Parts: sequence; C-alpha cells; structure tokens
Amino acid sequence: MNILITGSSGFIGKHLVKQLCNSDNVNRIFCIDFVNDDIYNDSKITFMKTDIREKINSNIEDKIDVCINLVALCKEPGYMWKEYFDTNYYGTKNIIEFAELNNIKKIIFTSTMMVFQACESRFSENDIKSPDTAYGISKLLAEEALQGWVSRTNDRELLIVRPGVVFGKGENGNYTRLFKAIKRNTFAYIGKKNTVKGSVYVKDLVRFIEYGILNSFPNKIYNFVFPKPYTIEEIVLTICNVFKWKRIVPRIPYKFALLVSYLFEFFNALGIKNPIHHRRIQKLYYSTNISSDLVIKDGFKFQFDLNSALRDWQKECGYKNLE
Repeated sequence: MNILITGSSGFIGKHLVKQLCNSDNVNRIFCIDFVNDDIYNDSKITFMKTDIREKINSNIEDKIDVCINLVALCKEPGYMWKEYFDTNYYGTKNIIEFAELNNIKKIIFTSTMMVFQACESRFSENDIKSPDTAYGISKLLAEEALQGWVSRTNDRELLIVRPGVVFGKGENGNYTRLFKAIKRNTFAYIGKKNTVKGSVYVKDLVRFIEYGILNSFPNKIYNFVFPKPYTIEEIVLTICNVFKWKRIVPRIPYKFALLVSYLFEFFNALGIKNPIHHRRIQKLYYSTNISSDLVIKDGFKFQFDLNSALRDWQKECGYKNLE
C-alpha cells in the first residue's frame, strides 16, 4: 500500500512513520509537512515540503491508498484563536481538495475529544458535540467537512479518531508537564481529585491507525482513550508508583487558583515569563471524559493501561526521566 501522511513530523506522526516503515503491508510513505526531520531517512519515505494552510500543489504519480491527516494545532493555550482554524479547519479543506484531485478514496483523520464540552458527563460518539474552545470547534468543523467529502460518492471511506490526551516519548505536553511538576513537588490538585482526564498511550493510537489502514471503514467515528476512565489522582499516584516517589499533593480551591492565574498572566504581559495560565487551571478542574466502548465492541484490543504505558515510556527514556 502507498500511504500519504500529513503532519508527519509531529509527536504522533513520528511514531506512526516508524510503525509503518516496519510494516510489510506498506510499500511507500509520502510525508507532507513543512519540517524536514530525521525520521525521513528511510527508503520507503518520500518527503514533500508543504504548508497545508495553503493550496497543496504537490503532485504524486503513484496511486495513494490511504491519506492520514495528523496536522493540528492542539496546544492550549499556545496560539491565537484564528490560528487554530487556519490549520485545523482550512488545512483539512485543502487536504480534501488534494484528495479529490489525486483520486484518494480513503482518509483517516485524528480529531479530538475536545469536540465535547469539558464537564462531568461521560460522552459516547453520538452524544451532542458542544466544544467551547477554538481547538475543539475547528476540529469539529473539520469533521463536518470530511463527512461532506465521504458522502459525495459511494466509493470513499472515512475513519475519524477522537483521541484523548496522547502521551509517550517525545510528547512534551500535558503528561510531561505533569511529570515534571510532580518531580519538583510543585503540583497541586485544583478544586478536587476526581477530575477524569481521558488519555491514551501513543503506541496504542498508532496501532489503531494502522488497524484502520488495513481494514474497511466506510464512515466511522471512534472515541479513543483508555477503557478505564482515570482520575487526576489515579494518574498522579501511578506516576509516583512507577518512579517510586513519595509525594504529599495539596489541593487548592478552584476559584482561588483561577484568580491567582489571572495575576500571573498579568505578570506575563509585563514580561515576567511564567507557565501559569487560567486555561491550564480550568483543564485541571474540568473532566474530559469520553467512552471508548465502541472501538472495543468493534474488535480493537488495547495493549496498554495507564501503569504499563508509563512503564513502557520510562523504559524507552532510560528509566530516569520522561521526555
């Protein structure tokens, strides 16, 4: 099979490229990105430097069997409101146009659990979507654009995957920040300890994407997180257990933490740089709880739970740190 990957230099993209390079089912991998990375040093890979926020003018003579769209601005906070839409929505529309011009019949799209509202409800795939962030809204619009693409002819396939927080080697995101804060004894629970944080290990995600490449999905959407909904307390205790740390983690009232965060944002505006932001406080307080029951019902088996995932990540980083 010939595979096209957009966003191949990102965290998930690097893991996926590595997985597919080792697959006997994959003949060639065409990587569209604006970053030329060391991961492209493989005979299977053809790199095409392209910014998907602009019209994609690259030509591929080979027949592409599957397009995997991983491109996303997902760090939050981190970008201006408009930037999320330029990449996540308009970028997806450019990929759809490219797929139509090159007669690509199958697209796999990584969306996000943030198409649902962060709250104390648990969401399945067909529950009402009510995103309240630019990231979530832009991804939901991208999903709708892809639904339009797949419905225009009866020979197209679309698989939409909505992961939770994806972690693993090279992530440098939520789990890495949490790990470092616990290590430095600077982490505190915000408001409560039972906030559910939907998450999944990157190796299971790329396994499922490969599963999606090899199997037929006429038009399917799957939430994708650990089958067990882990609370922030369970995540913290598991990290401490894996690294054999003893920590007393305080709990700070939510409204007080939110007020203090705005003060630190004011300092940041004055040039006194710090990582504290009201959005990070909100993310620690509100649950992001989605169900992966459907993907399990349809036959996919997760290889990792939280404990085994953290231990595998630790092993890959040499037992000293998480990077």
